[in-house]
Amino acid sequence: MNDATREELWTIAEDDYPAGGTAAERLRFLAGYAVLAPSVHNIQPWRFRLTGERIELRADRSRALPVRDPDDRELLLSCGAALFHLRLALRRFGHAGEVVLWPDTADPDLFARLGFGPAAEPTAEERTEFAAIPHRRTHRGPLAPRPVPTAVLTELRVLAAEEGAWLHLVESEPERAALVALIEEADRLQAADPALQQELPARVRERAPLAGDAGGASGVPLAADAQVLAVLGTDHDTPRAWLKAGQALARMLLRAQSYGLYASYLNQPVEVPATRVRLPALLAREGHPQLVIRFGYGEPPPPAPRRPLAEIFD
Repeated sequence: MNDATREELWTIAEDDYPAGGTAAERLRFLAGYAVLAPSVHNIQPWRFRLTGERIELRADRSRALPVRDPDDRELLLSCGAALFHLRLALRRFGHAGEVVLWPDTADPDLFARLGFGPAAEPTAEERTEFAAIPHRRTHRGPLAPRPVPTAVLTELRVLAAEEGAWLHLVESEPERAALVALIEEADRLQAADPALQQELPARVRERAPLAGDAGGASGVPLAADAQVLAVLGTDHDTPRAWLKAGQALARMLLRAQSYGLYASYLNQPVEVPATRVRLPALLAREGHPQLVIRFGYGEPPPPAPRRPLAEIFD
């Protein structure tokens, strides 16, 4: 596992868990599932540190995007997704898990410290979500014109709420048209910003396509043709809320994958302040939009490259 290549990390197997190993060996193995979490633009902005029988999740400042993400909102969303994967891995291998958020007020980049906690059997739902981790993909191409069952979408909304976020389904044609227009406007504004366009290629070699992680030059056609458009949001707009949104995202995507669903993100309207501030009125709801997501069925895309474990451990 330590020397796995960027692609081999996706082949992690439950049978390789070092049940009789040291705490450090077991936690390092579990981190192999955390690094498969989704991240905005595939920035993978996380680092881990082993401290006795604990593992710490912290920001990797070399992966931050100060032009595109000056408040670290998307960085925290991404680290929240890794945190959920780590929580789920602890549960899968028989531990309740102990999580302390921001355990050191003098170190704001230390987001969480996790320990094994007491023994606990995973639920059937947790086993299903965990089994989906190596198969989850971000789908950046066209998706099939196949309806997504209402029951599945309702389930995703419930999961988001359980993690402290909300998922708004864009269902009416006027609302969809307005959201697509907002994506187009934000896409145009981002394309006209040279500093923004240069930032990702300069900082993240495993980056996703620039247009909101969904397609090449523009995510607009993909949004217009999506079977399901949704907005993930939170009641508050704070670092703690962003971390919750990332955990909700990870959980929803794993459950969606268990049903054969793929997702991708159309981030433009939440990355541009002038369009993000207008989203709540467009959705006719209070709160703070964090991600625009499309869901649908499609052929399995190749996995995105991951950072080797040796690169993300202190």
